[in-house]
Amino acid sequence: MSRFASKREERQYYEQEASEVEFLKWYHQQDHPEYEKPSLTVDIVLMCYNKEEDQLKLLLIKRKGHPYRNSWALPGGFVMPNESTGESVLRETKEETGVVISKQNIEQLHTFSTPNRDPRGWVVTVSYLAFIGEEPLIAGDDAKEVSWFTMKRVGHKLILTDEDVEIRLDLNNPAADDYKLLAFDHSQIVLKAFNRVANKMEHEPQVLQVLGKDFTITEARKVFAKFLGVDYKSIDHSNFKKAMLQYFDEIGERPVGIGRPSKIYKLKATI
Repeated sequence: MSRFASKREERQYYEQEASEVEFLKWYHQQDHPEYEKPSLTVDIVLMCYNKEEDQLKLLLIKRKGHPYRNSWALPGGFVMPNESTGESVLRETKEETGVVISKQNIEQLHTFSTPNRDPRGWVVTVSYLAFIGEEPLIAGDDAKEVSWFTMKRVGHKLILTDEDVEIRLDLNNPAADDYKLLAFDHSQIVLKAFNRVANKMEHEPQVLQVLGKDFTITEARKVFAKFLGVDYKSIDHSNFKKAMLQYFDEIGERPVGIGRPSKIYKLKATI
């Protein structure tokens, strides 16, 4: 027979009077119907830039199984009990796409927890953002296909294309996809990432990591232009250089054919 007059009295004792060891032992013996446990997943927005094609790209997988079978989605999956969300996103990216990234490459983007975002039940996802150079891809167990989609801004539209597939997203209204939805709420995650980069790149230009270890001012202008949806020539070279040099270290020169070589830069270590 319980020594407490009520469940409320018992709970109050263990929460407010017992030792933490006693509380935890008691807590794990209880049923907690009022505290249902969600599943936890991760998703990653992985961007690259192809210098030869002058194209900004986004990594997507085609889902092999339900839910959203045969739909395009961001790489990701369920977090295992023995790993952090950061460790999980590195593992899932490698398993699904063959791309290896490090903890230094990723930044946490946003937690998406809208009810019914996943038809399997209560699933909360922690999204991440990373910038890398374009790498070859290998579809993993949960991916039917994996591809670098060209990502182009036209006005307030973000257009993702790969061969005969076109996905149109509205930068001002994530729920107003014109043509073809990504799986789950991944269109909202992509738009969240794109808008974050566009809004922060002038004072946090980590996106230039897509250019590799070094870059010219012209290459940096081209990447910025992709997020602004303009021709890079409309971004004044001198003004851009003057504004951004506080974030760059000059490390040498690169021959560019006829004429003077171009100066090359890298992001400051503190960026």
